[in-house]
Amino acid sequence: MNKNKLHCCEKCQIFWTCETKWYRGERGEEDICCPVCNFYRECLKLIKNKKSKRADAAKK
Repeated sequence: MNKNKLHCCEKCQIFWTCETKWYRGERGEEDICCPVCNFYRECLKLIKNKKSKRADAAKK
C-alpha cells in the first residue's frame, strides 16, 4: 500500500475508538486503513483498481 495509502475514514465502525489508530497516533505514525476496519477489503480493491488502471494507461 505504498503510494496509494488509504487513511482511516469515518465510515469505519470503530473510527473514534480504534486502538490501532490511537497507538499509531501516539507514535506519530499515519492512520492507514487496516484489517480491523470492515471496509479494509473495499480499500484494497480500490487500490488494486487504481494500480491496474495506471498499468493499462502506461501500456498505451
